[in-house]
Amino acid sequence: MGPRFLAAALAAFAFLSAPAAAQAEIAGTYIDSGGFVEITVARCGSARCGTITRIIRHKPGESDRDAHNEDPALRNRPILGITLLKDLRWDDGVWRGEVYNPEDGGTYRTQVRPAENGALEVKGCVAFFCRTRIWPAAD
Repeated sequence: MGPRFLAAALAAFAFLSAPAAAQAEIAGTYIDSGGFVEITVARCGSARCGTITRIIRHKPGESDRDAHNEDPALRNRPILGITLLKDLRWDDGVWRGEVYNPEDGGTYRTQVRPAENGALEVKGCVAFFCRTRIWPAAD
């Protein structure tokens, strides 16, 4: 074995034996950035999901129904109990999945991670355009 082979073998061993990034847990209860609903994030099989578990206050002019849903058959369902965060799976240091936005009825790609003070950072994206919201932890 030459010195180059030995160096390459040692580098490969160091890379393969490096610890993987620890999976950041996001289970908990949060308040949406507008302070309208409480969302509880918990396990859904091997993934994580976030469901509206309490309506704190209603938006002016909005009903308590999913009126903007793209599917007309779902527009009369109550907001309470809707799953906003779907199929979140740990991938490359972040939880990736989908986020449903009842304000416009759209479903978007999302990245979710813990933020400061026990909050949750939720980033929703369409193509290359993304918007990030911070959901503080519920008391």
